[in-house]
Amino acid sequence: MTIGMVTSESTIALNTESTEGTVVSPTAGTDYIEVLKDSLNLSKTREELSRDTMSGTTEQEASRVGIPEVAGSMGVEFRASATEGAYPQALEVLTQSLLGGKRTAATKTTTTGNTSTVLTFTSHSYLVGDIVTVQEAGAFECRPISAVDATTITFPFALTNGAPSDGVVVSAVSTFYSNTSTSTTFSAEHNVGGEIKQVCGGLRSQSMTLENWGAGTIPSATFNVAGLSLERSDAAPDFATDFTADALPPVALEACLWLNGTSVSYTELGLGIENEVSFMKDACQADGKLGSRVTNQTTSFNASVYSDDTTLTTWDNFNANDDVSVFFYAFNPSATAGEFSQAVAGWIPQGKLIEHPFEDSDGIVSDALSIKAHRNLGSDSVFLGFN
Repeated sequence: MTIGMVTSESTIALNTESTEGTVVSPTAGTDYIEVLKDSLNLSKTREELSRDTMSGTTEQEASRVGIPEVAGSMGVEFRASATEGAYPQALEVLTQSLLGGKRTAATKTTTTGNTSTVLTFTSHSYLVGDIVTVQEAGAFECRPISAVDATTITFPFALTNGAPSDGVVVSAVSTFYSNTSTSTTFSAEHNVGGEIKQVCGGLRSQSMTLENWGAGTIPSATFNVAGLSLERSDAAPDFATDFTADALPPVALEACLWLNGTSVSYTELGLGIENEVSFMKDACQADGKLGSRVTNQTTSFNASVYSDDTTLTTWDNFNANDDVSVFFYAFNPSATAGEFSQAVAGWIPQGKLIEHPFEDSDGIVSDALSIKAHRNLGSDSVFLGFN
């Protein structure tokens, strides 16, 4: 093909780099991620260095170029892996670069003496911040873990259906959490129209915005990225895409939200995680950059919650500058009522309400809540879980 490439035939593969800036090429179709149409953009710009000299004329002298800038964005559906507890293919590389911390824990079965907030095992590998699904027959529920010891896990608020049965299965989980000291860089092979190959190195996620999480919609996440290098060649993709490792995306129905452990009625929510990425300039490098580091991270949450004339609890929290917690999840329902799989979830254990105005939601009064997350012991300001 010479001209007339088709946008929808473009693909992108992402691979975590072991050495920052050293490009890692895809080795299989599962290295590719399924991005939202028209969300994918990767480009390189060069700083123009004009030369303001006296040369006997008013015409411009030929300019030079300085340090190249590589930046872009891509959007993906916010969904889990098709395998319980595995990292989601579409999100793993991008989210690990954004947050740094990631881990998995295997499925476990409880013993006896469970309560609505404490589950008991012979042993387990869950950690604080993991978000698990308690698979009580006909009454599945997700909860974050707020405390652990060798044989128990504790939830910060009770299961709605009360204490589960003895011998109940608790899901495997993959968890991403804030630990930017281990934030990774990655390479991208962007195949434009399946005919032109853009290869980027030293990419790092600068931000993620969880959006389109509203009643009856499919949640998505948009990532902004920046990197060190971008080169083009006339070449086809290395492999055919294989997206079968990921589940179908959930629809935000029965996708509940809890504020301080209380379920609230809401129309939409959003989560934003933003990294301040500093590039280290080095005159000895061909592109003028040695690498990049994450120097600051900010996590914010917003939701439109229907105002309740029987309580002003969140307003009181706002006035008193009290900590508040946030928990939300969505899932794909199964054929059995009350049961589901492939849950996606977020937990902010502690944050401050920074805005609390009224707003109009189709003629109904709502509270437009804005919350800024903060650390407690460290690496605990935000958790994203996938079951």
